Amino acid sequence: MPRAFLQPCCWAFALLVLGSAAHAQEPVPGELRVCQHEAGRYAYRIELANLILARTAASHGDLSIGPAQAEDPPQERCLLQLRDGEVDLAYVPPSAERLEHFDMLRFDIHAGMLGYRLLLIRRDDAARFAQVRSLEDLRQFRGGFVSQWSDFSRFALNGLPVVGTSRPENLLAMLGSHRFDYYHRAVHEAWPELDASASQYPNLMVEPNLALVYQLPVYFTFSRDNPALRERFEEGLRLIQADGSFQALLFRHFGKQVLRSRLNERRLLILENDLPEDLPAADSRFWLEN
Repeated sequence: MPRAFLQPCCWAFALLVLGSAAHAQEPVPGELRVCQHEAGRYAYRIELANLILARTAASHGDLSIGPAQAEDPPQERCLLQLRDGEVDLAYVPPSAERLEHFDMLRFDIHAGMLGYRLLLIRRDDAARFAQVRSLEDLRQFRGGFVSQWSDFSRFALNGLPVVGTSRPENLLAMLGSHRFDYYHRAVHEAWPELDASASQYPNLMVEPNLALVYQLPVYFTFSRDNPALRERFEEGLRLIQADGSFQALLFRHFGKQVLRSRLNERRLLILENDLPEDLPAADSRFWLEN
């Protein structure tokens, strides 16, 4: 696999990977190696992968996601591990570069849900946000976001002022201390994140009238040296879509938050994307219409 695709910002990650090569997770029979285990963030994706593997066990053999061997690395380092054969699977948003150098299964495992974003704001700003009718109105406010997240570029693309941080755990504190005016989370992320810190930040709330919308798929991603695994996941996805277990799993994880979001009552502000133009549209109908 050619290595010319590494951007300068990634060389530090590459050095970390090389320096820890002796500690790389070794293959274990019957276990699939992943580098993204964090329960709160990846529980749905891990359960989905295990469901696919279980549904294809009769034709492909028993396999399941192995346990975490170390703390989850940053996303770019995870992809370096995938490229170097240290892990077998990642689940990340696509980009032109990733599509070129990895084997990405072009099926949005969140069914478009990550692209519907609610705003976390300060309660004393609620009246100001209630006046927002367009992106031009929203440009009068400063957003906050993690600069390493793949959709950070959407702010600049849409002319939205933004304050970037490298540490997602700082966002609520930064919002509460007026470093910026809002930051957005997916419909299934906004309330759980805020509820977990309600006593610490009682002045924060989920804005009740707006939602940002943009394309943000997440794909199962494989090394190009392992086409059989990608084909197994493609087969498994077809099976669990056909029998409804994919839809049931997504609803079980996120259904309550989708209902709580009341998307049909919100003003949707559509953002431009910088993703490759040939990506398939996510099938969001089965959850948007419920």
